[in-house]
Amino acid sequence: MNLLIAYFNKKGGTAKTTSNLNVAAALAEQGRRVLMIDLDPQASLTMAVGADITAMEGSVYDVLLDESVPVESVITGTTIGSVELLPAHPDLAAAELELLNVLERERVLAHRLNTLDLSTWDYVLIDSPPALNIISINILVAADALIIPIEPHPLSLMVLKRLFETLAKIRRLNPDLEILGFLPTKVHSNSRLAADMLLTLEEQYPDLPLLPVIPLSVRSAESTAERTSVLQYMPRSPVAVAYRSVATWIEEPAGPVDAPVAPARSASEELHV
Repeated sequence: MNLLIAYFNKKGGTAKTTSNLNVAAALAEQGRRVLMIDLDPQASLTMAVGADITAMEGSVYDVLLDESVPVESVITGTTIGSVELLPAHPDLAAAELELLNVLERERVLAHRLNTLDLSTWDYVLIDSPPALNIISINILVAADALIIPIEPHPLSLMVLKRLFETLAKIRRLNPDLEILGFLPTKVHSNSRLAADMLLTLEEQYPDLPLLPVIPLSVRSAESTAERTSVLQYMPRSPVAVAYRSVATWIEEPAGPVDAPVAPARSASEELHV
């Protein structure tokens, strides 16, 4: 069982936040204790579970920038049963500049999470921003494993090469990072394009498994508007069933694989954010 799992893709619109939320809810249904960490300055995950960002006394921004703030003091409950949240705030957008001069800036998140008793939770699910910046690097260094949400669209496949180049470099900082697989999202069951794109994905990355497919549905957006998961909003809908399948897959995966090894590079090359 991997504990810290990040939903990561530099491309936006791949349903990272929606998947984080609903897989957490599905794992909670199975009796698992889950902590979600919102590391997207848009704070969409935080708002999706009913948190009022204007009234929060602390957020992950404070955790990253102030070591005197106990991480557990910022964790809050959610509208989803046993799922807890380390919330985000729009202030997080400023963290990138503020972390520039911090010693071991890529390891700040890992260091702060190490101060927690992580055995409190069965899973920690991390929502990441749709960008490669110091926050993203922190996520990749702290995570045990990645799930890569991907929309079956030609543009989604085009950016994967750069994503895996980044992951190869990250292995210098986190050699144990694993990839659980691709999570196909927003899949139209009758779309020839979607079927072709999924087939291409399997052909180009045969060593990376495909998680259960998440169908295209307005139910996820509707549930977010209601500040809850789609499993609570419409428990028998196809998208709710699909996310339950993903949770089951995570519990009993076919087996994660290592992030690609970086190709040989000059000694002077460094990881650039």
